[in-house]
Amino acid sequence: MNILVIGDVHGCYHTLKQLVEENWDVENELLIQLGDIVNKGPHSIECVKYWQELHAKHGDYVIMLRGNHEQHFVKDSLEHPRDLENALLQRDAIAQGMKVKELKKWFSHLPMGWENDDILITHAGVAKNCLNPFSAENKTGVLYNKGPLKSLKKLQVKGHSIVSGDKPVFVPRENAWYIDTGAWTKKYLSAIRLSPKGEMLKAIRVKTHLEDKRK
Repeated sequence: MNILVIGDVHGCYHTLKQLVEENWDVENELLIQLGDIVNKGPHSIECVKYWQELHAKHGDYVIMLRGNHEQHFVKDSLEHPRDLENALLQRDAIAQGMKVKELKKWFSHLPMGWENDDILITHAGVAKNCLNPFSAENKTGVLYNKGPLKSLKKLQVKGHSIVSGDKPVFVPRENAWYIDTGAWTKKYLSAIRLSPKGEMLKAIRVKTHLEDKRK
């Protein structure tokens, strides 16, 4: 079964929905979003609800990973949010009838990676010389890494760092795809379609929807 991997969404609900509806082969593909589905853009809770609806309908064929923004929300205090983005996310959740504790619990159960024998998908990638990259507290781990990646036998796919050129980039020395094209910056939301062996089948990008450019 092929794999469709979507980069950082950051609250761009209309763009996300367009990409999924126009490109996901429901019968033949896993759908994976590699984290940071919330914050920065205007429609974070709509993104969460949409992804939850997809998962409820399609089960294990729909996978969302944890990004650093989901992790920030998990670690923040619900009574006194320290971060403005978290405070706004909490406000929007309440306004749309979502229980904040349930949202926090959902984020906390999101996996930090997905892999098979040939592919590893995480939010920020496995960094060179990083010990325990799957620790949620590790600032060079798969939630936060901003540095070069370790070259693994498996293909890596990551987001987190906006690439130049507005399209997914393959870095041969790292055997890795970088697919964050800055949807929230009014550019593009990107995805890549891979075979189960990690062969690149198609790069996809959708211009940020007009409704997601408004704040």
